[in-house]
Amino acid sequence: MNITITGRNFEVTSDVRDYAEKRIKKIEKYFNQLIEVLVVMNVQKLDHIVDILVNGDGVQFYAIQKAGDMCSSIDLIIDKMEKQISRYKDRQSDHKAVSHEMVEKIDLENQGVDLHLYQVSNKPKTEVEAFLEMKLENREFILFKKGVADIKTDLDYANKNYAVIYRSKDGFKMVEVPFAQIQEARFDPKSFIECDLDVQSDSPAKPKVKFRPKDCCTDIEKISLTDALQKLSSGGREFLPFFNIETKSLNVVYKKGRRFEVMVPAF
Repeated sequence: MNITITGRNFEVTSDVRDYAEKRIKKIEKYFNQLIEVLVVMNVQKLDHIVDILVNGDGVQFYAIQKAGDMCSSIDLIIDKMEKQISRYKDRQSDHKAVSHEMVEKIDLENQGVDLHLYQVSNKPKTEVEAFLEMKLENREFILFKKGVADIKTDLDYANKNYAVIYRSKDGFKMVEVPFAQIQEARFDPKSFIECDLDVQSDSPAKPKVKFRPKDCCTDIEKISLTDALQKLSSGGREFLPFFNIETKSLNVVYKKGRRFEVMVPAF
């Protein structure tokens, strides 16, 4: 296991580093292969803040914690991380890592509609990997978690760094929410990152896909799940990617036979 600890506005002494490494080793028991743990310690006024990003078994886990002193922040964040990993592992063991759950009936045109929740995998993918998976499964869309290379304080990597690739009338597109908007919790769909896909080869062995950014995002609306269902049922479409104003995340609502499902990030 590779542990990297850095400080921002804070000098990481050998005592603090040793304490953090000792506490981090508590989470090794949850993994078959724990690849790396990235830790950032930061001080803002009276707050001692710790960010931690864990890469293990092909999944990324992220948490942030603040307290009055750095050792207390370390204790609290390791407890939080243990709970997060344990919940995920429990879902895995119950075959619920990618699951369907019944959501309450939603009133749609004065009729109760059963909506099923489809929680996507927490395993990070590159854009090309996601596109190839979508093609292999013969689907028109995919919602996926993007991997991150480093830690940026105050960004919720556990939930928010998702993107959607889908087929539009003009070809394949990808949309993701800029990190700046996640950080500020101010979401403007017109400023989301939208790319056209130039697919020169979709061969799994030698894929060649170029992502060409557009000036603005025109396809994604900021609406509620109920509104998205209304649009889907009345518009003659089979699926609708949208930004959910209630959960503040990218979702895809779609028809599957006679029922509706909504694809959401793995929280």
